[in-house]
Amino acid sequence: MKKMNNKGFSLIELIIVIAIMAILVAIIAPNLTKYLGKSKKNTDKKNADEIASNIQTAITNYNLDHDTLLGNCTLTWNTSTGKVSTGNTSFDAEVNETVGTVTKAKETGNMPSGSITYNAADDSYEISVTVGNTTVNK
Repeated sequence: MKKMNNKGFSLIELIIVIAIMAILVAIIAPNLTKYLGKSKKNTDKKNADEIASNIQTAITNYNLDHDTLLGNCTLTWNTSTGKVSTGNTSFDAEVNETVGTVTKAKETGNMPSGSITYNAADDSYEISVTVGNTTVNK
């Protein structure tokens, strides 16, 4: 009986495997980063849309609870607490209860911002919310 003396892979075989893996990584890496960036943008858009919808609900609740219309205001979120500040403490409480704690944008790492504009001509509100590089108007 002949004994086989198999001690492992040759240097050539290892170099070929490493070269194939390097080619695969070079092909996959750009696509992966593109999809990650697209995912962050989509997440920010979804978050901005959800915040704007929740603010619409908060405006309705505020107007019903206080028998007065909310005027124009700017929405800024505190970076440490994630809570909104508009200068109107009653409305701030309503928004923070409805929207909840907001986190930083996935794409830029900035806190959201926004504005509420009351249009007296047609008795409506325009809500603009920016998360990352995405702005949603309702």
